Amino acid sequence: MPETILIVDDTPANLSVLAECLSTAGYSLMVAEDGEEALSQTQLSRPSLILLDVMMPGIDGFETCRRLKASEATCDIPIIFMTALADTAEKVRAFSAGAVDYITKPIQHAEALARINTHLTLCQLRRELEKELALKQKFMRIAAHDLRNPLCLILMAGASARRKGAPPAIAEQLENIDFSAKQMQSIIDTFLNVQKPGIARVNLQVLAQAVVSQNELAAQNKNISLLLEATESLPVVSTEAGHAYQALTNYVSNAIKFLAPGGRITVRTRVMGNSVRVEVQDDGPGVLVADRASLFTEYAKLSARPTAGEESTGLGLSIVKQLIESQRGKVGALFPETGGSLFWFELPTTN
Repeated sequence: MPETILIVDDTPANLSVLAECLSTAGYSLMVAEDGEEALSQTQLSRPSLILLDVMMPGIDGFETCRRLKASEATCDIPIIFMTALADTAEKVRAFSAGAVDYITKPIQHAEALARINTHLTLCQLRRELEKELALKQKFMRIAAHDLRNPLCLILMAGASARRKGAPPAIAEQLENIDFSAKQMQSIIDTFLNVQKPGIARVNLQVLAQAVVSQNELAAQNKNISLLLEATESLPVVSTEAGHAYQALTNYVSNAIKFLAPGGRITVRTRVMGNSVRVEVQDDGPGVLVADRASLFTEYAKLSARPTAGEESTGLGLSIVKQLIESQRGKVGALFPETGGSLFWFELPTTN
């Protein structure tokens, strides 16, 4: 089915010539001679793109564009201005009103077709991307929903084992399993909106102690030292505790994953102005300069690989960035001259 273009121009001769050009190119056409007629037509039938004259009787092209962009039904339609005005101020005014492009009169048909094709292609790509993202979101919700049942079974099995009694060492691991499973359940519930995440006053030192405790066994299994440097009188931050916990867990698990046996990881907290910074530093080989720019992007594939065959999706650091920035925080990484890596995030204090 051909794309439909609405041409808005108060000069019949311009309409006729442009309509013939676009019709020959295979487009379906709608025409309007002023802004009011264009607004009325778009409420009845939605074109794929609008060619809009600037100088018209009644409401001009700028006001017509603003009204189209203010309407939910027409705000996504790309608008290309047709104008004899060539000064920069008018071009800026056109873009400020919501136009995606402009064509200077007298119109060159080859140029007009090229610009129209470009913006229609961009719209099609955007629609396809939106469909793909919606499909991924649907799949993720299904997957998250189906993960809740086995997690509930893990929690019930752990509770049953604790009730029956166990040696202290095993009892401690059962507590770790229970805590981790509940954190996973909280993350899934938040994703599914079963419970709305709530902003709370959080002591990041206490949170860091919990994360270190939960990852001690994984570090021990690789002969890695996992240490926590305590900070006295650390101010609390206003954040969603689950987000901060998930972000720090990603940092620590990444460090364990990419550090060779015998390495050392230090988790510390410190005050940075009106924020609290959490750092995860290791004494590994660091990150290649060529890889640093893509560290916090999705599916980043770094030169370094996990040292014990662990799986790496390339999503961990991008998740940290999304979680922390959603809480008005910042993320980053440093690479000391002495070697190793230091990944950090900051969250604003409540003061």
